[in-house]
Amino acid sequence: MKEKYFLGGYTRRVNEGLTSITFDSQKETFTERELIDTIQNPTYLALSKDNRYLFTIEKEEPFSGVAVYKKKHNDTWIKKNYFYHTKAAGCHLFYLDSKKVLYLSNYHEGTIEIYHLNDDEIKHIQTVTHDGSSVHPNQIQSRIHFTSTFNQDKFLYVCDLGSDKIYVYSLAENGSISHLEQSLNIPAGTGPRHLAIHPNQKFIYIIGELNNTTILCHLKQNGHLEIIESYHNIPTDSHPEATGAAIRISKDGNFLYVSTRYQDQITLFGVDKTSGKLSLLQSISSYGKVPRDFCLSHDEKYLIVAHQDSDYLTLFKRNSASGIISLTDTKAYAPECVCILALNNK
Repeated sequence: MKEKYFLGGYTRRVNEGLTSITFDSQKETFTERELIDTIQNPTYLALSKDNRYLFTIEKEEPFSGVAVYKKKHNDTWIKKNYFYHTKAAGCHLFYLDSKKVLYLSNYHEGTIEIYHLNDDEIKHIQTVTHDGSSVHPNQIQSRIHFTSTFNQDKFLYVCDLGSDKIYVYSLAENGSISHLEQSLNIPAGTGPRHLAIHPNQKFIYIIGELNNTTILCHLKQNGHLEIIESYHNIPTDSHPEATGAAIRISKDGNFLYVSTRYQDQITLFGVDKTSGKLSLLQSISSYGKVPRDFCLSHDEKYLIVAHQDSDYLTLFKRNSASGIISLTDTKAYAPECVCILALNNK
């Protein structure tokens, strides 16, 4: 089976821009990267469910913003529209298909920028500015790092790494933020970076960038979150500069994976489906420098890790029953890669 992945990354050294790569699971090989467009720092990507639209962060001096690409009949992509208006580039994108709305998290400006897609045109409809700080040197201001509705249309969940808060917002009919439902305080110095939801929709897991923990929360029927327990992703006496990066949960809900930068490690937890609680099953080197992002293949028989500083993808074979991963001999050149996104499996 062949699967296409889009690669987002910095363009500070050798990366040319927005690219894609194809993985052949039968041969356990990758194709050479294909250049979609030469743009600056397409660091995070999002796709519409029908695979017709690809969204990317883009830096176009002196401003930053988002760009929209549309799939053509010959399986190529063309840039249809863009909107540049912030001084600093964003760090995360989330697209809500049901409302045709794109949410940009801006780490440096502490904002959520909201856009509406009308045919091929992207229009900015709202800026939500946050305030706050916390105890870590990287928390002198609000730093929005993630948004998602978790397949719902009602609530938007937001990670503020700078103030150690998770915000839960109600959404208006047009996808804009209506009002604040909840502001959940996370332990000081955590730096909530990304969230993952359990397939049973009862539990949410928060990866803390700054203290490299995973926090288990109960997702209540009213959409609010309640902290249950916290887990260390690596031993507390490990590399002092190690920070949490990506978090993924398997489709069956039995296993949760997290990556650690600077210690360059993938950690596997087993998940108790009744309580949501985690148990450590495996810690393994990512076999590269700065594993900023990773993903599971569609059949979840492989785990692909993107490395920001060593410029290649590493391929792990995955045991579906145990969740355990093992390194293969396969690598692929992917310079400065910080986001890997699979084409949706329709």
